[in-house]
Amino acid sequence: MLTTTASVVLPRILKELVVAGVVSDARVEPDDKGLVIVLRAGVNERVLGAARGGLRYFQSLDGVASVLQSYGITRFTVETGDWVPRTMRPQQGGGAEADE
Repeated sequence: MLTTTASVVLPRILKELVVAGVVSDARVEPDDKGLVIVLRAGVNERVLGAARGGLRYFQSLDGVASVLQSYGITRFTVETGDWVPRTMRPQQGGGAEADE
């Protein structure tokens, strides 16, 4: 998985990269804990990190879009092949059961 080999970019650094105009691509990919944002800045790919360290995980595309828009990034691609949206997951505690 890409997120194990790509470096992490902190939010404050991403803001500087966007202002400098070096972010050329953004895409969203599934990871074990949710969705992650992968950015191309120059020749490097970096995964958006959390302000306090580690990767920043998202559980919805709305959250991803909101964060990217806050940085001025309005175009991005999404890969959802291995991701299950929260609304499609089985309910906990007696809710709907998943199809087998």
